[in-house]
Amino acid sequence: MAGTCEDALGALSARLGIPLEFRDGTCEVAIGGQPFSIVRDDALDRLVVSALVADDLPDAPSRQLTADLLDLGFGMMHEGLPAVGRDPETGFLAAFAVYPCSRLVAAEFPGSFEKFVSFAMRLADRLEAERAAGHASPAAAPEAPPESANGLGGFIQV
Repeated sequence: MAGTCEDALGALSARLGIPLEFRDGTCEVAIGGQPFSIVRDDALDRLVVSALVADDLPDAPSRQLTADLLDLGFGMMHEGLPAVGRDPETGFLAAFAVYPCSRLVAAEFPGSFEKFVSFAMRLADRLEAERAAGHASPAAAPEAPPESANGLGGFIQV
């Protein structure tokens, strides 16, 4: 794998203040009680960051939520932008972002990861709010969780 992925992971580890331990190419980190995965995909020379955002869609998703989720699918066309997918076997909805190693800038990766975490947490909250409300009114994305001075330090659980 290109040195830029290792450098980016080193910068993220330093920002989070924890070592990133990979098993079979995957590292799991819990932030604010929500698990996040970082996968080193050596075959395609990239990092893939992902998070489960819901066990399934709300029973009757609003038109706005459906449109927003479809819009998020276009993130896959741009490196580093979040996208959302649904596992057809389990129904799980996951947010993910793909970072080609050849284009990673180590110093910028921790900030990109923090933005992804904030996005995934807001999306999970929005899906839960829509489920609870039965989509009677469009659920606005909740505020991002408060962050420590170095980003996510106050939310990390090892």
